Amino acid sequence: SFALIALFSFPFELFDESAPFEVQHESRLRVGYAPRQLKTEEEEAPETRSEEKYKILCSAQVHTMTWGSYLARCNTFKRWVDQCAHSVELTLGKLPGKEDESVQYNATMYVKSIPPVQENLGKIFIDVVDSFGIQASNVPEDYEIITQNEFQSDLFPDHKTHIVEHWYNCDPTDTYTHEIKEATPLKVGAVCLSCPRPDIPDDLPNVNFTMIDEYVEGNHISKWFLKFMASEGWTEEKMKKLLADSEYGTGMLYYHVFRTFDVMIVTPKESPEKLRFGSIQRIVSVMKSGVPVLVEVQGPAFEKFVDGYEYSCVYSKAGDKYPTLKEALENMKDVSAREKCQEEGLRIAEDFDPEVVLKQLLNTLGYDGEYEC
Repeated sequence: SFALIALFSFPFELFDESAPFEVQHESRLRVGYAPRQLKTEEEEAPETRSEEKYKILCSAQVHTMTWGSYLARCNTFKRWVDQCAHSVELTLGKLPGKEDESVQYNATMYVKSIPPVQENLGKIFIDVVDSFGIQASNVPEDYEIITQNEFQSDLFPDHKTHIVEHWYNCDPTDTYTHEIKEATPLKVGAVCLSCPRPDIPDDLPNVNFTMIDEYVEGNHISKWFLKFMASEGWTEEKMKKLLADSEYGTGMLYYHVFRTFDVMIVTPKESPEKLRFGSIQRIVSVMKSGVPVLVEVQGPAFEKFVDGYEYSCVYSKAGDKYPTLKEALENMKDVSAREKCQEEGLRIAEDFDPEVVLKQLLNTLGYDGEYEC
């Protein structure tokens, strides 16, 4: 199976940028996949034939190419394609010139903005991510849209849309089993970039809570990791060695942080757009670590996710349909309750394995060939 190379250089909240977007329109013709015309079986031996590759461009505005959304969606995508889809040629970088006849793509995925219409891009897909300002009225009708959930798809009623969620941000070959054990006090943590702090009740005994806000501590884990992990035996040398390891990278540093806690809390970003259209990638990333995850159900995106998977380790501020945070944390003190959360979370995370999501993404872009992984 494919071992994802996690060379991430962005915070745990991978897709939290706000970006301007440009709209450029020109006439465009779709150019389909046309393999070389061959002679008959008798006229040409099989070994002399060549297979034309399915060509994809993954691009964005220049400033967007440094952002986590592009690095994950395109760079990680290419590493996987190069290993697992030998009939695909995936190119990263700027758009070719409109009149450049030396290149012809079958498909182009443009991240977080609207690309110009030009024939040599092939079929065009806009990967919206969190660019909530993109208006359907500005998108050419034959462009297709990649969204994070069905609520985001509803913004483009006249376009063909594809829901392709984000994979968890760590090495899928990690086989560490997080041990669930008695804990007094219960160590509860939350790691997020500019997320609301969970309102831990003052009258809740035997619960120690730690909030790591990456907006305050630094938006790269290397800036704050030792502050919280030196007591666990970590040194700068050990941290840098793991950061440089192409098989694990930044993602594994997060997992080491998560695994110092008995329970991790994941809260949604509270802007109306994030609550409705936001990704659930932070949830599944913690689930993959094996640490029990307590999800605050607020907003349609998180609610649809937990209800769809019938995930039971949840709470809400209202405390009507779901338990309150106090009730949920009291329940989490029980080992069997946390074991149940761990089991449910690891099962859900399987659906967000990079290999699963990347195959879905490649199929979305029109590839229907074979895989070597």
